[in-house]
Amino acid sequence: MKQILPTTMFLLLVLGPARPAIAQSRERPERIWFGVSGGVQPAVNSFSDAFEVPLNTESQTVSIAYPVTGGAMVAASAGCRVWRRLAIGVGVTRSHRDEPATIDARLPHPFFDNQFRAVQGTTTAARNELGAHLLVGWMMPITDRLRLLVTAGPSLLSVHQSLVTAIDVTETYPFDTATFKSATTKEAAASAAGFNAGADVFWMFSRHAGAGGMIQVTRARVHVPAEGARTIAVDAGGVQAGGGLRFVF
Repeated sequence: MKQILPTTMFLLLVLGPARPAIAQSRERPERIWFGVSGGVQPAVNSFSDAFEVPLNTESQTVSIAYPVTGGAMVAASAGCRVWRRLAIGVGVTRSHRDEPATIDARLPHPFFDNQFRAVQGTTTAARNELGAHLLVGWMMPITDRLRLLVTAGPSLLSVHQSLVTAIDVTETYPFDTATFKSATTKEAAASAAGFNAGADVFWMFSRHAGAGGMIQVTRARVHVPAEGARTIAVDAGGVQAGGGLRFVF
């Protein structure tokens, strides 16, 4: 009994500080993170446009529907834990889509007033989105291998969109009908401030390297310049989901 008591006290003194150290390690995980992901942005940000141009002493009306649907997305983020679980970082996302824009036009007759000919056609419209995000996050260690990073903050979203500016048609005498031939497009670009919010799960298969999955929502209202002084309001961003490599130090 006399030998057991000193031994027990010795073990308590040695192991006592070790348990808080383990808890502290889980409470305050690695300081720096970096991640890269590939995935999808399934958001539907469709929009439309319409304009008129003089033709045959009257006006030709052109309406275009731009069906912007989901597509591939890549994302990267990096940051640093600055205090306890609080982290500050930056992120970048990029997506690209080629969509068939639908064109409906009404062309005045070259010989008769108020006699319009209907023309329909399609053309490819490219859409590129680039997002820069400030991430204010909360890093939570779930287990020795599992980390959860929850983030939110402001974003700057940039849109590059192909817009139809004119159409070309095929017509023959007596010009009662016309057929769509092609469309002239230009690339318009604009940026706007928005927001982001998301979560990223890290599963570490070594001390510094691992894999992860992320889901993020970004949104901004961008006014893209069209012909003349017109602008077209388009929604940028949406839900983004993907997975890839994660590194911590």
